[in-house]
Amino acid sequence: MNIDSLFIIVTLRREHPPTLREEMMATRDKTAQAIKIATVRPKRNGMRRADKLAATRSKLMRAVTEIVGEEGYGNASVAKITARARVAQGTFYNYFKSQQDLFDRLLPELGTQLLDRIRNRVASLPVDLKREEIGFRAFFDFLADTPEFYRVLNEAETFSPKAFRDHMNNMIQGYLRALRRSQRQGALPGYSTEDLEAVVCILLGARNYLSYHYMIRTGHIGPAPDWMVRAYMKFVAGGLLYGGTSGPTYRPKRLSAGGGKGAVEGKGPRIITADQSGAVLELQVRDSDRGPTGAVRYGALLDLAASTAERAVGGEHAPAPTLLNLAVSVLIPSHARRLVATARCQERGVAAMHVGVTIHAERNGGAVVVTGQATFVPARRHHKI
Repeated sequence: MNIDSLFIIVTLRREHPPTLREEMMATRDKTAQAIKIATVRPKRNGMRRADKLAATRSKLMRAVTEIVGEEGYGNASVAKITARARVAQGTFYNYFKSQQDLFDRLLPELGTQLLDRIRNRVASLPVDLKREEIGFRAFFDFLADTPEFYRVLNEAETFSPKAFRDHMNNMIQGYLRALRRSQRQGALPGYSTEDLEAVVCILLGARNYLSYHYMIRTGHIGPAPDWMVRAYMKFVAGGLLYGGTSGPTYRPKRLSAGGGKGAVEGKGPRIITADQSGAVLELQVRDSDRGPTGAVRYGALLDLAASTAERAVGGEHAPAPTLLNLAVSVLIPSHARRLVATARCQERGVAAMHVGVTIHAERNGGAVVVTGQATFVPARRHHKI
């Protein structure tokens, strides 16, 4: 068979009408093609465009955080940032208008992460000593996870002043709102609304200096040392919760000058011992000394602590020393019928006399209800001319 004959046979076959099977196959192919066109193909890496954009931005933010933490803002060039993030330099400008735009966003984003860390830790807790301790530890945990934060924060005052101001305002106002809520619930006695802003600045300043001295300076990366937390909480217990009991804002009930061992003044505490080594006083708790829950009122505990401390410094002799400061920490609510307070003065007659006070439930050596510190100064003597 020659080539011309083969051509004729093929042509005749093509002109023959398609069979039913051929028509079904053709229809199936067209349907499959239509489905293929209508189906949106996923990206090879399984990421949507929005996810890819977010991931690239996150890489740029992480890169600038690391470089500023290592070398400072002054050395954080766009070229270094994109090289660290492994993205093209031109890609940078799809996310930030300029290098300064990136700097202005860096501290606010890290600050938000810090606040979220603290809020998540303390969200379910009332504003008290435990909440303050957990928030304090959360700050140092964040610093351990993001050690670059310290340099980012402190250099931002020069390289990104607006971001620095916004961050400081967010930190202060967030802390302030928590303390004001607590104050409305009856906590923080003696502090005015204006006082609380100063208190917040003091507490935030303590975090900054403690983080530098014990973490940044020494290169320590990890949780806050327990002994540092204890020292901080001792300060807070005396100053934050009971700062309003200092100096002229507090006037304890005075015992009679002639009261000796076993003496009673009205319905106040009974003196058990009072000598050069200190004093021990006992209070039989009355109904009027208790609050709505049956626990001994804060004021009654203050009066007992102040009276015992005054006896320890020789307050029964005229002129009595002047109470300069009294700070107490109520460790547990007490429903005891009897309280025993002990006080020891470090040294009498000096310019400032420091007294440690402990109040026990039911008996001396019982459960500790209150611990405190008092400071007295000798009374001024007036000489006749």
